Amino acid sequence: MKNLNKKTFAYSTIDKFTAKTAALMLLSFVLIVQYGVCQQYTPIQKGNVGLAISSMFNADGYGVQYLPSVYYKKNRSTYFVAPIIQKQKANVSGVQLNYEYTLVTPDETDTRGLELFCFATGIYQNNALLGKQTLHNEGVANPEYLGASQLHFKSAEAYTGFGLRIKLFKNVKWVNSIGAGGYASFNFPQHLYYTDHNFGLYLKTGISVDLKK
Repeated sequence: MKNLNKKTFAYSTIDKFTAKTAALMLLSFVLIVQYGVCQQYTPIQKGNVGLAISSMFNADGYGVQYLPSVYYKKNRSTYFVAPIIQKQKANVSGVQLNYEYTLVTPDETDTRGLELFCFATGIYQNNALLGKQTLHNEGVANPEYLGASQLHFKSAEAYTGFGLRIKLFKNVKWVNSIGAGGYASFNFPQHLYYTDHNFGLYLKTGISVDLKK
């Protein structure tokens, strides 16, 4: 049997920016430069709460994860809290805390309904399973070990980046985010090919609904 080259497999979710993600980042920076100065003129608003449902895919190797969120929004700041539910076995694996700051509002752009924001997110995984692609790679790299699908992981993660909100209806928005960051696992079994830390992209998409007063 041929020896496996560890460099053949990558546990970063995405090794390079695709054309679409690069275009999104470029658009974000262009809008910041063109309209960012306008933010100081936004009137103070009352805070309100909302609900969101999103899916994310990032560097941790846990596959697609779902985020049913509750958020509080005041002026340009929005604070989210969400349990994390993995697509893998519908496993409840941890919690996410997310902060978004709106850089450009619809009133400050020529395109109605478009909002540009930056974000920072922290994730704690207490009971995570490896995703399907990670399990496949583990099986190829380490075929003699069959217990990877039964392992549960604890890790801390942090990501930051930019996103766009697009108004669909009165209080409903389509929200997309792209960023970068990484994870570090605790009490990690050293016999795995899967690494205990990594750096990569963060992708998130979902729908938010403001519950207006």
